[in-house]
Amino acid sequence: RILWLHGQAGKGKSAIAHTIALWFENVGGVGSCFCFARDWQAEHLEKKIFRTIACDLAERDPAFRRALAGALETDDSLKTTDVALQWQKLILEPLCKVSGHMVGNVVIVVDALDE
Repeated sequence: RILWLHGQAGKGKSAIAHTIALWFENVGGVGSCFCFARDWQAEHLEKKIFRTIACDLAERDPAFRRALAGALETDDSLKTTDVALQWQKLILEPLCKVSGHMVGNVVIVVDALDE
């Protein structure tokens, strides 16, 4: 499931997103919060988003960590900057592999994607 918050700048979308992420962390969920920022464009954050999310999930859940480690050991293509492939191999496939065995529900918050 996806919850997509959208609206005019300065209307509180980031505050809501961060509140959801904090609440979820406090109730024991497994998650990641990735924030884009206009002044960080030179860092090419779009190339780092799924690597960062995968690391966050691996830090918070042993089953996901094992599934991700297995993917990294067997697939050299994961060194790519292709974000679609990163999404598939670093997030979706490990999550599908451990479905039902994680310590809690998974929430991924991406803020300011339009920055």
